[in-house]
Amino acid sequence: MSSQRPPTGPARPARPIRPVEPVAPTAADPVARAGSEVLGGPAGRRLGPGAPWWARPLPVALLVAAVAVALGAVSKHHCRTAGWNTPDQFWHACYADGPVVYTSSGLAQGLGPYGDGVSLGQPPLTAALAWLLGLLAPDEVSVAAQRAYFDAMAVALALAALAVVAAVAVAAGRRRGWDALLVAASPVLVLTSLVSLDLLGVALAAAGLAAWARRRPVLAGVLVGLAAAARTWPALLLLALLVVGLRCGRARAVAGTAGVAALTWLAVSLPVALVDRAAWSAHLTTWAGERAGYGSVWLLPQLWAASAGSADAQGLPGAAVTALAVTGWVVWTLLVALFVLWLPRRPRLPQVALALVAGWCVLAPSFPVQASLWLLPLAALAVPRWRDHLLWWATEAAYFAAVWLFIAGQSVPDRALPPELYALLLLLRVAGVAWLVAAAARDARAPRRDPVRAGGADDPAGGVFDRAPDALVVRVT
Repeated sequence: MSSQRPPTGPARPARPIRPVEPVAPTAADPVARAGSEVLGGPAGRRLGPGAPWWARPLPVALLVAAVAVALGAVSKHHCRTAGWNTPDQFWHACYADGPVVYTSSGLAQGLGPYGDGVSLGQPPLTAALAWLLGLLAPDEVSVAAQRAYFDAMAVALALAALAVVAAVAVAAGRRRGWDALLVAASPVLVLTSLVSLDLLGVALAAAGLAAWARRRPVLAGVLVGLAAAARTWPALLLLALLVVGLRCGRARAVAGTAGVAALTWLAVSLPVALVDRAAWSAHLTTWAGERAGYGSVWLLPQLWAASAGSADAQGLPGAAVTALAVTGWVVWTLLVALFVLWLPRRPRLPQVALALVAGWCVLAPSFPVQASLWLLPLAALAVPRWRDHLLWWATEAAYFAAVWLFIAGQSVPDRALPPELYALLLLLRVAGVAWLVAAAARDARAPRRDPVRAGGADDPAGGVFDRAPDALVVRVT
């Protein structure tokens, strides 16, 4: 393996830049074209630049996203009426973290998100949002209080979902924002948007990516720093920026954004850490040493033992799960970085970010259903192809149904989902995520197959990386 910079010498004639024309999915994507028949057929001149505002990509995508979150709220109707009780909430697949945490953590007694013996186990911004939503609900432990809290949470997360869609439309560049429909119309949004407060971090991370795409590095740093203060995974966006920045010699710009992000994260986290360091650090430390959780590939040995009839199917020890997860993350990160530096042509930023975040999800000690929201905006930008998303969505929907039946079966064993069937659907979900990553890697290796680059663009979400020449290439010999 060797690294080299592009050779210097007589300048070659610059390759002409193809004009980037607005592209509608129904004109370029066969699946979207076939599906459009139920809505009147492929987009024509009435959806062109002169279309009325309500027929343009962003308003359409925002409307679809609002409907998706509303459907998610309707799917929680049983719990909203009867309360979030175990195992009932799992049988009806209407579980949501918010109402349960509100009545069990002390928030319903008027306590704050930190201190007073309260530890939500959440990053600062997410804990603050959980507390603010509690101000809109009665200070009591009741079904009515849970319902009021859920309603407030649904409104807040609907706004976050709209922000994600708008950010993807901005980062998609001149693909007219239609790629945002891959977020807005996703069953992942319907099924998991209201399970937890994860959409807050997703919205801030997507907004940071959009700011980077618009070449506003300081704003991007602020937003990514806030996203990391809401959820830990957005820090991987900085890692993706660093790897691509090394490839095209823009590391200085990345360093500035990363510095702003770190300062923003500190500005949010430090005051909370000074108030109650143990409660603040819980979201960073509780996963270490714990056994494998739902959705994790490290749970498979336990499931296999249970399917074999073992009376004491404990699975891997917590220390082994932690060691495997950390080792897997390190190895995967190095492989992704090597792949980025080795490719004949620099991959697009969303492709790299998707690979890193997907690896984090799959190799983590747990992979809850709502973690798929992290992948949603990145997948829309990295793999804007409806066929690939439909395959992924199918695996997510199948797993979503399976995991609640499996959890409910822990309380009512005679109605439990067999562990071998749960293991199969868990692997199917992992295969769906792997399909997305493989599709992004395939497009990176063969840019002519990439829907974005085949249309004449380079890296619309890349900001300063867009059309930047290579500065560092690694050759494996």
